[in-house]
Amino acid sequence: MKDKINVKTILGIIVLVLVAALVFVVGYRVIITTGEIPGKLSSVSAAAANVNYSECNFKEVSKVSYETMKYGFMDGQMISLMDDLDKYYEHERMEEIRAVNNLTAMSEKTADRIAYAELKEKRDAEAEKARQAAAAAVAAKIAREKELERQRMMADNTYIFTGDDTDTGVGDTASRGGRKGKPVYAESHGKSLGKFVITAYCTCKICCGIYSGHNRTSSGTVPTTNRTIAVDTDVIPFGTKVVFNGQVYVAEDRGGAIKGKRIDLFFYTHKEATRWGKRTMEVFLAD
Repeated sequence: MKDKINVKTILGIIVLVLVAALVFVVGYRVIITTGEIPGKLSSVSAAAANVNYSECNFKEVSKVSYETMKYGFMDGQMISLMDDLDKYYEHERMEEIRAVNNLTAMSEKTADRIAYAELKEKRDAEAEKARQAAAAAVAAKIAREKELERQRMMADNTYIFTGDDTDTGVGDTASRGGRKGKPVYAESHGKSLGKFVITAYCTCKICCGIYSGHNRTSSGTVPTTNRTIAVDTDVIPFGTKVVFNGQVYVAEDRGGAIKGKRIDLFFYTHKEATRWGKRTMEVFLAD
């Protein structure tokens, strides 16, 4: 029994010794490492005096170039290559921006041109419509005037003369026949009969000889200014309406000197016939 107790006691002592040794070793390392006594606060001066204390030594920072910051530590050739690539991509980007801007500007110009063309077309259409309306109004006015004149002429069977009748002449130039007529203007005409020589005559002795003073044409009508013409009936039969000088005339007379493509235009006075003289004009059939 005593032997057993002694063994346990011995083992307990051994364990205690080992634990004490371990505590001693650990405590010693702490004291040696920190230079401080456990259980006390070390002062700043004590900490500064600690032989194991070392100040932080800062090395001088080297300046780094922009290229190094941009590309890292590369050799000159690589940096040059990277610069060229940057310039290329920057150029491509600027070209792309310019292309987009140009397309935008072209689109705006195209839109402006289209808008201007549409506005011009609209204004031209309005102007043409106004012109047609004005032309229609003028045509209607002329038509009304012609109708009124036709009705008046039918009522009294007379014509209004607008030529020069201040001098009917004396002696051989005295005109004693015929009637004053109003010109009838042609708005259109038929086919051409060719070029004719247009002369003039009146009912005086110089123009008509023994027939002067008569108040009838060869076809039996009263010679009328702005209407009656003497023709070669083999070329233009009696009653044919022709257009020249912008007016409508009727073939109602003929004469010995009127042959082929020649027309004699009747005037009320010899003075007017002389003033007309001799002219060459193209003659058309009236519509």
